[in-house]
Amino acid sequence: MFLGALAFAAHAQAELYKWTDAQGKVHYTDQPPTLNSQTIKPSTAGQAETTSKATQSLDAKDQAYQKRRKEAEDARAKTDKEAEQARIARENCDKSRKNLSTLQNPNTPRVYTTDAAGQRTYMDDSARANALANSQKSVAEFCK
Repeated sequence: MFLGALAFAAHAQAELYKWTDAQGKVHYTDQPPTLNSQTIKPSTAGQAETTSKATQSLDAKDQAYQKRRKEAEDARAKTDKEAEQARIARENCDKSRKNLSTLQNPNTPRVYTTDAAGQRTYMDDSARANALANSQKSVAEFCK
């Protein structure tokens, strides 16, 4: 019985051959023919084809996922950049309004700037008028 089971198992793993004779008739055998034959893939060929299709499907899904992830990262980076630009614009607007308020305040008779050496330089009337005009332009530009 053991030898019979062994022979059956060996026969189950045999390759199949497909060949066409001179009359065009197709033959299927487990013995290799002499000429013009094609080997038929064993039953695992269907599994390999299914596995190949599944792999291609998984690759396509992975590519789609990577694309969505990159788009999400790009959108997040764009949102972060816009938020940073908005924050900077608010800060510039606040500074411009503060400068304008200081220059327009009649109770602040002496306005000064600080030079590169850290020394105070007081503005005369013409410099103050020029700084006031520049501050008004800054407010109009940054506070939209």
